[in-house]
Amino acid sequence: MKSCIDIDGAERFALAFKALGHPMRLQIVSGLLSQECNVKHMTECLGVAQATVSQQLAVLRAAGVVNYERKGNTVCYRVTKPWLRQLVRLVARAQQED
Repeated sequence: MKSCIDIDGAERFALAFKALGHPMRLQIVSGLLSQECNVKHMTECLGVAQATVSQQLAVLRAAGVVNYERKGNTVCYRVTKPWLRQLVRLVARAQQED
């Protein structure tokens, strides 16, 4: 069998997919696709503790899915992978159909 994805690409995508394998991390990425935001705003939107959001962001950062920029005293997060927009739309559409 010949794969159209090389091993390096497969490893990078698998790491990103693994990071997205938690419902809260998928929600965080979905929200960050609409706007950059800080942890405080995420905790308010998701209704969870700051420590919980920070833990999930650490996993997403380690996988290269999100990064951050310090703006004064605030740290704003954003999604780094443009292809995630299409993936999240596909998930949202599948959720509506399910």
